Amino acid sequence: MITKNIKQMVNYCFQYADSVQFKSSSPYPTDARVTLKNQLKDDMLVFLGYVFDETSSDIPNQIRFLNENLEIVISEYNFKRFINDRCNNIDLTSYVPRTLQYFVMDDTSPMTQRTGYGTSISRYLVNTFNDLGCNFVAYGGISDREADRVSDYINMMNNYLSKFDIYKNTPGGGSIGGFGNAGGKSNDTADETPSNVKISLPPKEETLEQLLAELDSLIGLETVKKNLNNLINLVKIRGMREKLGLKTPSMSLHLVFSGNPGTGKTTVARLLAKIYHQLGVVSKGQFIEVDRAGLVEGYVGQTAQRTAKVCDEAMGGILFIDEAYTLTNAEGEDFGQEAVDTILKRMEDNRQDFIVIVAGYTDEMREFINSNPGLKSRFNKFIEFPDYSGEEMIKIFDLMCVSQDYVLNKEATDYVAEHLRDLAENHEEHFANAREVRNYFERCIERQATRVVSEPNIDANSLTTFKLPDVIED
Repeated sequence: MITKNIKQMVNYCFQYADSVQFKSSSPYPTDARVTLKNQLKDDMLVFLGYVFDETSSDIPNQIRFLNENLEIVISEYNFKRFINDRCNNIDLTSYVPRTLQYFVMDDTSPMTQRTGYGTSISRYLVNTFNDLGCNFVAYGGISDREADRVSDYINMMNNYLSKFDIYKNTPGGGSIGGFGNAGGKSNDTADETPSNVKISLPPKEETLEQLLAELDSLIGLETVKKNLNNLINLVKIRGMREKLGLKTPSMSLHLVFSGNPGTGKTTVARLLAKIYHQLGVVSKGQFIEVDRAGLVEGYVGQTAQRTAKVCDEAMGGILFIDEAYTLTNAEGEDFGQEAVDTILKRMEDNRQDFIVIVAGYTDEMREFINSNPGLKSRFNKFIEFPDYSGEEMIKIFDLMCVSQDYVLNKEATDYVAEHLRDLAENHEEHFANAREVRNYFERCIERQATRVVSEPNIDANSLTTFKLPDVIED
């Protein structure tokens, strides 16, 4: 049995392959030995052979899946021979499917009238490969090897796309890990919601493909993206196995996000709430952001009531607790443990529609999780958010300038690059990353305003240009 969706996706790619090959301005060679559609079938078969793991396979159903979806006739014996001949020694650092290369050529051709996100057939092809791989490995129960291989292959395709203009137009204008709102402005909260509880509802117009592209577009965070893509694929496969009537082992989707401030933990968690909603993991997809102050009161019984109210707000979405370790590390009489106990009970009672993500410094979060057997049993997946490199911080600064209509002259550009590289290499233990870049950007704006206001002739160029005195730090 195959899902109607993936069959439609593959057929659409087949049709587009024919369209690209036979159009008058086609990038595909007229003397090619195979049609582009057959090349696409070959590329898909190589991909599925690459991810195949015989130790967790269901060969009869997977062979049927190949023949029905790729419109080929291949036996188990011939598929294994194909894997041995074509798939075992693929080097993803240099390999790119030929079909993807020709689709990109067509997308970037001036003769092709497609602009903006949602119209790139190259992007659609990557999404098709990803869903094709998830459907294929779902039959046998996904192994760690299969999850890693699907993720690595799709990352290779995304990295290739990232070199071209078709990929840089991200949904909603794009966003950066650690700064900005990944999904637009948060909705206003109701009067009875505590002021330090923030609620974000998912925009209805964003598709799963747009959300995944937005995740891929975040600056840096490569290991984070890989871990989350593996998790997302596991969720997809779990749903596919349920549709096929196969046994589906339970899995915890609660997460620990650890790392320094400004590394994108909140941005990614907010985006994950929308992705989980699109995947059907949660019913509403709202994102509730809270810290200790939003959960703990000063009298017996009040903390449990307040925490229960926050959990009610988060039901059907994600509850994100920033600096969660502060709930248990206070000295003297403290009601943080009361909040923890309340949350654990709600996690147990509402397993199907309530996800909790706790976040904070790495060492403190490990101590927090290990402090309570209930926490340790429910939070078994840690995702570490690394500090940004100097080059990534430069990209963040550049994006801030673009978003606020600022440019830098050459002297300022050189200084900012050197300053941010030095900041990344020589910083204190709890470095604020993108927040530090934002603070620096705001100081540059203040210095530029002070300089420009005293100039006799102020024009648009004066108002938008950072010069060396504006960016120099004392």
